[in-house]
Amino acid sequence: MHLSRISFLILVICILGFFIRVFQLTQIPNSLSADEVAFGYNAYSILKTGRDEFGRNYPFYLQSFDDSKSPLLAYALIPFVGLLGLNAFAIRFPSVIFGTLAILLFYLLTYELSKNKKLSLLTCLFAAISPWMIQYSRVAIDMEISLFLALLGIYIFLKGQVNKYYLPVSAVIFGLAFYAYHSSRFWVVVFGFILLILYRRINRYLMFSLILFILMTIPYLSLLIKDNAGLRLYAVSVFADQEKKIQESKILLKEKQENIFGANLIHNRRILFFNQAINGYLYILNPEILFSPNRNNQISTTRLFYLWQLPLLLIGCIYLFKNKHIRWLIIGWLIVGYIPGGLTSLPVFDRRIFLNSYPLLFLAALGFLSIYNEIKPWEKSRLLLKFLFVILVSGSVFIYVHNYFIHGPREVVELWGNGMKEIVSVSQQNSSKYEKVYVSLNLNQTLIFYLFYTQYPPEKYLSEGGTISGGYLDERNKFANFIFKFITPKDYSEKNLYVWKVSEDFPCLKINQIVYLTNGTPLANIGEYQPNLPLCIRSLKPL
Repeated sequence: MHLSRISFLILVICILGFFIRVFQLTQIPNSLSADEVAFGYNAYSILKTGRDEFGRNYPFYLQSFDDSKSPLLAYALIPFVGLLGLNAFAIRFPSVIFGTLAILLFYLLTYELSKNKKLSLLTCLFAAISPWMIQYSRVAIDMEISLFLALLGIYIFLKGQVNKYYLPVSAVIFGLAFYAYHSSRFWVVVFGFILLILYRRINRYLMFSLILFILMTIPYLSLLIKDNAGLRLYAVSVFADQEKKIQESKILLKEKQENIFGANLIHNRRILFFNQAINGYLYILNPEILFSPNRNNQISTTRLFYLWQLPLLLIGCIYLFKNKHIRWLIIGWLIVGYIPGGLTSLPVFDRRIFLNSYPLLFLAALGFLSIYNEIKPWEKSRLLLKFLFVILVSGSVFIYVHNYFIHGPREVVELWGNGMKEIVSVSQQNSSKYEKVYVSLNLNQTLIFYLFYTQYPPEKYLSEGGTISGGYLDERNKFANFIFKFITPKDYSEKNLYVWKVSEDFPCLKINQIVYLTNGTPLANIGEYQPNLPLCIRSLKPL
């Protein structure tokens, strides 16, 4: 293939990937998640005031919902929010850009590793049409920028094996990747160590690069000590399961009382720690996470990988061992990339292993190309394989696009914050008629949704005290006449408006309007206090 033809094919693939990622960007997913609006409003706040919602000046991490988020995405959103305003397109479009650039890096990195143009093009194509990569390129989420920086960092590092001046550049990129996402911190450090082992050419440029990277990580390490920024990581880890520790302690106590030999060894907390880690890692290897529909945080009729890629992955693994040049890099990448997902317990596993999208898609591409090369003597068979491959790929992409863009607008996914925009809109329209608006904390992260959709001025919000706590149970947060708390009879007044979840029972509140999810399910009630309601009178009568 001539360079001009290769460049043309790469351009076509990137345009295809960009179009799938940007088409109906604000409609699918059909609502913004709490994390998206948190990144968006904090970018807006930093743009306007230089401080986040808690009042921290240009923070190294974002505190949100009493969680520490990596700040890189928020800073990347600032110019888009400044130019386009605080809206869904402005905060999602950067992910489209990073996702499209990642497609190009799939080609560049694969070619740098293999020097095989066909394999590089195929890997690039698989990245463009990957449901996994498409899904996270359409939302404002920090994994997308993490993947982009990881790919770029490795590519520049490999370039640095020939031109040593690239090494400090790769160190800076890895340093940025360290701040991009929680999982990427572990990956950058451990996989970076693997790269040093595989490409062991010690020189002063490499040593300078290592020092530069370490210096970039120092601010975060100091935050771990001073601000307990790492508590969230432990809270969502498999090691935070206290029930198992209690069970083991009870068994140990009983066996010690019965003088059973080896009880201290078998029920040792270190053994439990090891078992929790192994069990978590084995669970994350479950193929259902990538190949089954109806998983968390995705449209129920879609998969993260196409089913036909499963046998290609297995074949790719076989042929990988024949390639001494890159096998340990891919194997090391896979092993390290699965660890963050294996050690966390919340059901968003595919997010935490997203960096493994490259080696997995690379193996699928390698699997197909290996089959293609094996039937080289039979030209008619190769033509048939090409034809079947085109039909299979175009057909599966068509089915995915249909499910995503036709069924997506009606899909309700809990993590997307469906219905919150409508709740804010209705209550804001009526808020001026009332002294206070009480919003129930039983609804999903109400404070940040109200700040985002009302576009409440950050300078005003911070002058009122800003966010006191992001805790789910904290009732101290408020702004303007909006109060966020668990509603009780003490809050009743005919001067107030109330917003509560449909599952909550308030016999003294009259429902003026019901807000529905996109599938027609009632989500929230909006109404006012009416003491003369029959059910209210009955509930107030003494027994």
